[in-house]
Amino acid sequence: MHTLSGTLVSEYAGGPVAGSTLKLYREGNLVATTQSGADGSFSFTTLAPGVYRLEAQQPGMAGSVLEGIRIPEMASVTLVQKPAFDATATTTPPTLIITQDGTQPLEGQTFTNTIPFRVQVDTAKDYVRPMRYIYVALGRAPGSAFITNSATWTRRIFIDTEDTGNQSLSGSNVAGFGSTSGETVYLEVVAYDFNENRNHYIIPITFVNTSTSQNNTVSSPTDVAATAITLTQAVGFYDFKTPAKITVPVVKGKAETADLTLDPQAVPEGSNLYVEVRWCYTATAVPFAFDIERSSDGTNWMRVGTVGGARSDSCPTNPFNRPFFFRDASPDLTPGQTYSYRVVARGTNRAESAPSTTTPLPPFFAPLMSPADESTGVPLTPNFTIGHPQLGIGADGAAYNLVLWDTLTGDSVAWQTLAGYNLLVEFGTPENGIPEGEALVYGFHPTVNNVVIFTDTAGVVAPTKPSLVPVNVPQGTVTMPYNFDGLAQLSALQALRTYAWQLYVSYAYKYNPAEGYRISAYSIQTWPSSTSFIRITRPGTQVFDFTTGQ
Repeated sequence: MHTLSGTLVSEYAGGPVAGSTLKLYREGNLVATTQSGADGSFSFTTLAPGVYRLEAQQPGMAGSVLEGIRIPEMASVTLVQKPAFDATATTTPPTLIITQDGTQPLEGQTFTNTIPFRVQVDTAKDYVRPMRYIYVALGRAPGSAFITNSATWTRRIFIDTEDTGNQSLSGSNVAGFGSTSGETVYLEVVAYDFNENRNHYIIPITFVNTSTSQNNTVSSPTDVAATAITLTQAVGFYDFKTPAKITVPVVKGKAETADLTLDPQAVPEGSNLYVEVRWCYTATAVPFAFDIERSSDGTNWMRVGTVGGARSDSCPTNPFNRPFFFRDASPDLTPGQTYSYRVVARGTNRAESAPSTTTPLPPFFAPLMSPADESTGVPLTPNFTIGHPQLGIGADGAAYNLVLWDTLTGDSVAWQTLAGYNLLVEFGTPENGIPEGEALVYGFHPTVNNVVIFTDTAGVVAPTKPSLVPVNVPQGTVTMPYNFDGLAQLSALQALRTYAWQLYVSYAYKYNPAEGYRISAYSIQTWPSSTSFIRITRPGTQVFDFTTGQ
């Protein structure tokens, strides 16, 4: 007999959902019932081998179903259950009819190079219209398809539809999957209706791939770099549609920066943590596939994904510009746990890369403190104080950009610190080289076209120990005096005027000493919006209003 354990969460890498009723079915018969614990955990024991269906229900929450759990192949699962959009509406997930073309079955069939499919919502069954989206992708292990986006692998997404029509997975959708003799893979379909009710289907098929690159003798991928990215707010396909970019530092002690892409389609709906693995492959023989493997101890490796093989003469120094990538958003990724990643090129042989490590950070939130929201009588040259919880999440520093604007004129910016460049604040850690209890504050200043040290309490970089941006390490605060950089529009604010301020950019970061002190983890609180008519960033970003005195 076998055991199925799991965790019920409101989002991948998100908070646990306690108190939901979980029902496990086999061949339509109820096998067992349990409830999720305070940490979202649940377990079913003494299970016979077979295929199971798992349902989760709780008042106020959307319904969630996972179809096609294979025991004993799947010993653990993570089930996503989101709050219902409308608690009075049905919480029954949509029922899907998944076939090759509306009539012929998919499950257990064999396909060569192309996989036909059609997904239809059973409109005779209960669900909440309209459908939000239907997602279709391929995985090598049950449950593995719903975790990645890549330069050499793509998935299919259908928005606001109850019938995808006759479609297929081919080319980049199936690159790196299958073999000339046939391999068992899993077609995975996830659907959300308008009430956030979720259904996830796992369908086994046999896939034959006749690509001749399987016969190539391949070399090892090079320059592998794993970077963990944590977002304070979970993102998803229908939250915002276009990737955002923020400029971030890359290596400790250097002015080198790069554009970090935050891609809402990099991770499954509701995820806020993923690891981006980038690498190069410049050898002549093109691999059939790249297998991405992960280890928690550096010895035992588990394949977390596969993408199609390719080659490129380009191998930039900047890791974010390397041509090949994979994004691992596995539900079991845990902040604070160090992971090693390697990339294996696969042809007629296997060629492993050197590993790269990263330690994901927890979500980061730097609160606005002063001037307080709706405060009055504020000085015309106020100090702006924020919380700096870097040490509390295990980071080595954090970057900020503050924006202040006149609420009367809306988008008229009175002051943006460093004219849009980020102010970096580092409280002492062993990795950043600053003594414990000390701090360094610095940033690129556009008028001098160089990095300026604003505060150095220990004199590590600036022996004069400047303190233009005061810090309080024990209390975890940073204070930015008005116009400390000389870039404000006015030498002082106008009297009896209402202003608003916020963090336009805010993120923490962690150095990796073993890899040349590159930054291998970012935890991002907020980033610029390209759609807001004023300089508001993400929904939920703190914005404080205050009124000046005489």
